[in-house]
Amino acid sequence: MNTGINQHDVSCPICLDTLKNPIRMLSCGHNLCHICLVEYSRNSSESLSCPTCRKVIHLDSQGVENLPRNWMVENMIERLNIHNNAQTPTFKTKNNAELQLTSQELLQLQSLAKHDMQDKRFDDAMHILRRIVRYVEGYHKINHVINLTQCLLETGQVEEAKEFCKDLQLIIHSANFTPAARSVCSNCDVDLRQLAEIFIEKDYEYSILLLRCVLKVIVTLHCGENKLSKFVNTVYSMKKVAEKMSRQNKKKDFENQFPFLEEIVDEMLRETDVDLKVKCHKLAWCFRHVGNCYFEVEYFKESIDAHKQGILLMKSAYGDNAKLYELFGDSYHNLGAAYSRRSQLIEAETAYVQAIQIYETAIDWDNDEKKQSSIRFTENNLKTVVDKRSNS
Repeated sequence: MNTGINQHDVSCPICLDTLKNPIRMLSCGHNLCHICLVEYSRNSSESLSCPTCRKVIHLDSQGVENLPRNWMVENMIERLNIHNNAQTPTFKTKNNAELQLTSQELLQLQSLAKHDMQDKRFDDAMHILRRIVRYVEGYHKINHVINLTQCLLETGQVEEAKEFCKDLQLIIHSANFTPAARSVCSNCDVDLRQLAEIFIEKDYEYSILLLRCVLKVIVTLHCGENKLSKFVNTVYSMKKVAEKMSRQNKKKDFENQFPFLEEIVDEMLRETDVDLKVKCHKLAWCFRHVGNCYFEVEYFKESIDAHKQGILLMKSAYGDNAKLYELFGDSYHNLGAAYSRRSQLIEAETAYVQAIQIYETAIDWDNDEKKQSSIRFTENNLKTVVDKRSNS
């Protein structure tokens, strides 16, 4: 029987299934299952926003119970005989139950969730995202779980957010990243890294878990100079983890992350699809952050070794022209700081002098204020070292 009505006309925008009695109609004209509406409005007794059009619906003292029942749609569904439509894409839930959801409907839900997050309506976005993740699998699921986890954190549901972090780890390490995944997940490493940095103040162990996921995505989906930059950013995020662990007196525990830092460096060394000079420069940035990670947790010998590697890489890439780069001066400055903490004052003085000379000749400063600030800071550190030497 052809009724001229399709599944979308009688679908609830919350559960995405056929509307179930009793069906309530909002003042904007959209319909929802009563049971879904009760759950949806649980945290708002005076008003709610329509999950389809976002119009604000004001409720009286009886709440959703007083919204009109749509008898016409209920009768329509009773008469409706929906035939199996082979052209409708099928998505599976965790228990492999097949559910009907068109690609257009999925895109609409994604758009609604995106706008809700941009407007900081995290509860609304979370409600939609919970339903989306039921319908998609594999790498298609990654971005939605990331967004859902962020919403959970924004609404204070940290423990559930941690569970979704574990789900992300499982999805990413078991997903079959086909060539098509590059278009779907091209930016998910950035979102994962941002989520990892949010977690630093909540529970740094989950930050590390997420950053390991970032590494997996970068290695699998990216190449060339862009890939190297993403590795550098990941190590920079690990520096923030090191800072947090230092504040919590967990410095020794960071030693367990040394192999992870080494793994990132090894992956950078394996990358061949990039100019050698560019590769050396990116590796120098990486060793700068690695050295700072070690410095934060007071592994000063390891910090010295890392900064020396960065200096050698800059010399290898640019020769005498390395002095034209701020990064080269930063590497000497950080080397001086690590030497100073080990009471190797002569070496520290030499490194600080080198840093000042390079800062003065470097031509890639963002602005002169930053240049002068870096020079003054290094001069103060140098003075401290000279005073210690003269008093010893």
